[in-house]
Amino acid sequence: MNKENKEASTFLLQMVTPEQIIYQQWVKKLIVSTLEGEITVLPSHAPLVAAIKPGEARIIEVQSGGNRERIMAVSEGVIEIRENNVRLLIQKAQRVEELERGKIEEAKKIAEQMVEKAKKAGAEKREFATLEAGLEREIARLKIYEKYRRRKNL
Repeated sequence: MNKENKEASTFLLQMVTPEQIIYQQWVKKLIVSTLEGEITVLPSHAPLVAAIKPGEARIIEVQSGGNRERIMAVSEGVIEIRENNVRLLIQKAQRVEELERGKIEEAKKIAEQMVEKAKKAGAEKREFATLEAGLEREIARLKIYEKYRRRKNL
C-alpha cells in the first residue's frame, strides 16, 4: 500500500499520558466511550473534542495479512480529532493483556475505602470527585478484564 492509499484508509492515533506517548500508529478504526456515549472514529472523521470516560478503547490496526484488534483500558481524558490525526490525552492506559485481576481488585478496594472515608470526613466536592473518578477507573478496568479474559486466556 503506498503512502497516499494508506493515509486515505487510516488515521494516525496517538495515546498520550502525562509521562509519555504510549501509543502511536496508523489505524483503521477506534471505538471509545465519551461522556455522551460510544463513538467510532474512522478516517476523515469530523473534527471533535470530547471528554472520555474510563473504559475500553478498541483499536483496529493495519497489519500485513489483515487487520488486528487491540484492546486498551483507558482512564478519563480527552479525545481530539483533527483531519486524520486523533489524539487521546489520558491519565493512564494499559493493554488488556497486561491487566491483572488481583492488582485491579486491590486498587478497587483501596479506592472504595478512600471514597467512604472522604464521605465520612465531609470532603470537598473536588476531592470527592477525584476519589470517585479513581474508583470508576478501577471498576472499568475490572469490567474490561472480565470481558476479555476468556478470549485472551488471561
